[in-house]
Amino acid sequence: MAKSKKAAAQLKVAAEPITEFEVTEGSTLRMADYIEAETRAEFYEDVANWWEGSPQDLSDAMDECQPLAWAVNSIYSDFRDEIVADIGAAETDAKQNKHRIAVLKERLKKLPEEPEEGASAWLLGLTTSEFEANVVPQIQEWFSEPPEWSFEDDYLPQTGTAQGAALEFFRSMDANSVDLLGVDIVEGEHPGSTYYAAELRGDIEAANRAAEAAGLRVRFVKG
Repeated sequence: MAKSKKAAAQLKVAAEPITEFEVTEGSTLRMADYIEAETRAEFYEDVANWWEGSPQDLSDAMDECQPLAWAVNSIYSDFRDEIVADIGAAETDAKQNKHRIAVLKERLKKLPEEPEEGASAWLLGLTTSEFEANVVPQIQEWFSEPPEWSFEDDYLPQTGTAQGAALEFFRSMDANSVDLLGVDIVEGEHPGSTYYAAELRGDIEAANRAAEAAGLRVRFVKG
């Protein structure tokens, strides 16, 4: 028995949506209409939602995110510097503050000057109230801010930006299709370069014709 038009239509598979890429003046590709990450919480979302339960949780998150470890190291250094300053202030009247100076110096002995050597143990030694009062607010603020690209660039996920999303898209595409479209994957223009991108080496219209002829659901527009 012949199928009805309605039944035939139901058998049709929905076409894969077309992914559009903007081509900048320098030929760099950016995924069109891409919502870029702005804050560290958005870039480092893998750790941003579970670090603040306890000092141990934050310590584990530091192992997963080096820039976060730097932030905790900075808090540790500030804490240690405050003790050094307190000792200096107390020593202006050493006789009167003899006991206080001894207590502060004993505390300082347990805090290595290099944060890489002391921050983790210091963090894990905090009480819940100390952690929540002195560390959590500062790390919350750190996550709410945009990253410092000059320091964090090597640790930021590519998918946080439209350029990075385009790069990851074409990295995941088979090599023959990438070549057919005329796309180049650039991973550093020179030693030490932080420029990573997908670039369209040819004409936009030619690339679109090639994509359509090959059935590739990709199109390019001038950015």
